[in-house]
Amino acid sequence: MPSLDRLTRLARRAVGVPAAMVSLVDADRQVFVSVSGHVGARDSPLSQSFCRTVVDDDGPLVVTDSREDPRVPALPDGPDRVLAYVGHPLRTPDGQVLGSFCVVDHSPRQWSAEDVATVADLAGAAEVELALRLANSELMLASTRTQAVLDTAADAFVSLDADGTVLAWNLAAERMFGRSAVETLGRPAATVVAEGSVGRFEAWLARAAGSRTAPTLEVTAVDRGGRRFPIEVIAQVYVERDCPVVHAFVHDLSSRHAAQRQLEAERTFQRALLDSLDTAVVACDSKGRLATVNRALRDAHAGAPVAPTTGQSWAQTYQLFAADGKRLLRPDQVPLARAFAGEHVHGEELVVGGPGGEQRRFLCNGQPIDAPDGSRLGAVVAMHDITDAYHAERLRDAQLAVAEALTGTGGAAQAAIAVIEAVTVALDWAFGEYWHVDPDADVVDRLGFWVAPGRARPAFIDDPPPATRADGMIGRVWSTGRPQWVEDVARLPYASKRTAEALAAGLHAVIGLPVLSGGTVLGVLVFATERLVQVDPDVVAMLDGVCAHIARHIERLRADDLSTALTAARRDFDRVIAGVNDYVWTVEVLPDESVRSVYASPDGGGVFGSPMPAGTDLAMVLAERVHPDDRAEFGGFHAAIAADLPAEMEVRVLGFDGATRWVWTRAVPRREHGRLFLDGMSTNVTERRLLAEHREELLAEQRQQVERLRELDRMKDDLVALVSHELRNPIGTILGYAEIIGDEPGITDEVRRYGEVIRRHSSHMQQLVDDLLDLARLGSAGLAVNPRPLSLTRALREAVEDHRPAADAKRLTVRLEPGPNLTVRADPARLRQVLDNLLSNAVKYTPADGTVTVTASDVAGSGTASISVSDTGIGIPAEQFQQLFTRFFRASTALAHGIKGTGLGLAVTKAIVDAHHGTITATAAEPTGTTFTFTLPTATHP
Repeated sequence: MPSLDRLTRLARRAVGVPAAMVSLVDADRQVFVSVSGHVGARDSPLSQSFCRTVVDDDGPLVVTDSREDPRVPALPDGPDRVLAYVGHPLRTPDGQVLGSFCVVDHSPRQWSAEDVATVADLAGAAEVELALRLANSELMLASTRTQAVLDTAADAFVSLDADGTVLAWNLAAERMFGRSAVETLGRPAATVVAEGSVGRFEAWLARAAGSRTAPTLEVTAVDRGGRRFPIEVIAQVYVERDCPVVHAFVHDLSSRHAAQRQLEAERTFQRALLDSLDTAVVACDSKGRLATVNRALRDAHAGAPVAPTTGQSWAQTYQLFAADGKRLLRPDQVPLARAFAGEHVHGEELVVGGPGGEQRRFLCNGQPIDAPDGSRLGAVVAMHDITDAYHAERLRDAQLAVAEALTGTGGAAQAAIAVIEAVTVALDWAFGEYWHVDPDADVVDRLGFWVAPGRARPAFIDDPPPATRADGMIGRVWSTGRPQWVEDVARLPYASKRTAEALAAGLHAVIGLPVLSGGTVLGVLVFATERLVQVDPDVVAMLDGVCAHIARHIERLRADDLSTALTAARRDFDRVIAGVNDYVWTVEVLPDESVRSVYASPDGGGVFGSPMPAGTDLAMVLAERVHPDDRAEFGGFHAAIAADLPAEMEVRVLGFDGATRWVWTRAVPRREHGRLFLDGMSTNVTERRLLAEHREELLAEQRQQVERLRELDRMKDDLVALVSHELRNPIGTILGYAEIIGDEPGITDEVRRYGEVIRRHSSHMQQLVDDLLDLARLGSAGLAVNPRPLSLTRALREAVEDHRPAADAKRLTVRLEPGPNLTVRADPARLRQVLDNLLSNAVKYTPADGTVTVTASDVAGSGTASISVSDTGIGIPAEQFQQLFTRFFRASTALAHGIKGTGLGLAVTKAIVDAHHGTITATAAEPTGTTFTFTLPTATHP
């Protein structure tokens, strides 16, 4: 664009920058429509655009260094990288931001106030240029529209230049003169003027071209057939591209009366057309007086007469309210008055009709009607009735609000109150309440109510007594189970205290609805509003749906209470059912009893083994593939359908993949315009059948297995206790005699060695028997402990010293880090048993030259002491840590190294720690080995 290029060159010179540009943006990119200097690509994605920030913020953007400015995107390095930027938005006349006028620098720069002002001024000039181009485009479009309008005009229209050459020639002119536009355009208009009138016509044209005015001209014209007839030329002179152009309407005066009659007929047609429109149309004349109101608007005003009144009285006369339906418009707010004042009105909402009566809602578009000379001819407003759409939107809002209100609510009362609030707010009603049926007392009690903020509070809402079936609207709704809609309680044939209090609160329309479940009334919803509202089937249907939602919510609460015990048993079954794919279908039964598919699920593989081929006769497929033993049930299904009755069957069907499945099919017939349709669903219930058949067998078998396992476990514990108890005394005797032999003087070393072997093995067996007895007690009544305060440090030191000889024999280093002097509550013997088990394991599973470390510490704030025994031994695989404290379990590393053990010590150790209300864990030590950590309560925390 040369004009924009001049501005960008001026900006570049005035500010002293490498580049200036005009950029426009769309949804995903920007385009430079004018550039002065070098900026790289002519278009770029918005992700790399500073202009996008200008457009989004709708304001100027000044960047001194883009690398440090978080408002703009980071650009890749390069010679064209923009580091400094000043940009101003470019707007259309209606305020829409198209892009930006900007200057850039490839180095950081501190912009002066004069630089920013210069760019702003040039941006304003660019806005003017863009506005002119937009106006020119609109002008061209208007020209095209004008030609289309002229071609539909009843009058002949011609346009002439100063030389009399024809520039425009509409269809009416073709009909009048018998000459087509192709024949006439570009030729002298004098060819259609009779010889005696050519001179006067040329003089008139010269005068019009010179004075820029064209008086009415009457001359004699001639058509293609040579017929001479008088014409009247009514013209206007316009200057287009510095040249006068005469636009003229030509009338055949010989048929003026016929034309006048035709004009009147057209006006009558126009009025009829306007009256036939659903869109309301209103217009005023050049004096601002009401001139035209079509039938749609008259109906909305309940037949109010059309009087030539001015805008000062329109709002009051025709009850014009703001979008809230309550505030009467001021005279200067009426859309027609605004349009007459020169304003273009777009999408203005107004309400016709008073707040106490029926109202209609309109969306108004209006504009002034101006003559070519700029004089105001009047104004027109088209009013689109959006009452139904607005009403439907409010109903949708109410339904959505109800669904949201029921989400997460508690009992029936909370759900009903949440629904009342949602409905009254969405429909702009004043009051609502919910009455719940008490079947035992045969009354309805009000559980809750809601009054819209700012509305009058009816007196009857304070502690109302229970209602019976004979009490007014509530009783009738409960008794009949049908909705009740009272347009105005003042016109009720009966009177009551509640009615009087409702009128005192300004309430008029009252709606009562039953909350039904299976024909039983669970409760009654009541709504009221200050307006006189006629029965609206859509509102009744929506409120019926609301009542159904509440009923389902109440029944769901009841069902939840009843099904709690079955939830676990049904969970697996529901999981199976959720995985079943239903086959949904609709077919038409033709007169010859053949079946035409209307709709089918896209994939029937879950039911029939593979997708059903398009156009398949479902009845024929079932008839051919149903199991022979199930043909009788299939016949009964077919007979019920033939009798227009709902039917279902559960039969075996041979699928397309060769597999036989149990298929449960349900169908409901319906007739439309004499045609029979079947809506049905087929479900693969094979798994359900198998589950039903085997469920009891599996449950019985499982109970038997559990009982056998429990019995075996009891027998094992009894056997272990019996054997351990019977072995304890003999082993003790053997151990005593072995010690006596060892103490006997005069025996040989060989005998003493044999006695030591007997003593060592007897001690091992006695420890094993003690562990087994402990485990037996754990399995029955639990281990008995007698905790009392004792010094943990002393207990650790004694245990470590007792195990040091065994450690020294393997050249192991045993370290004790007791920490502070701790006192714990523990059974001394049992604590020593835990320490002996852990230390003996550490010594046993640690190779020579290893280390065993014992630490103790106070766990701050927990009231417990933590004791750890770590070794650098053979370690335990990570996946086996969770099994370490299981009876008879031995780690795979111990087995691999051939180290003997019973697998009982750690199980007993855990039982002892648990009996002290402590915890014990095992973790891998670094770099090798294992760490056992257990806790005990300190003496201050029993």
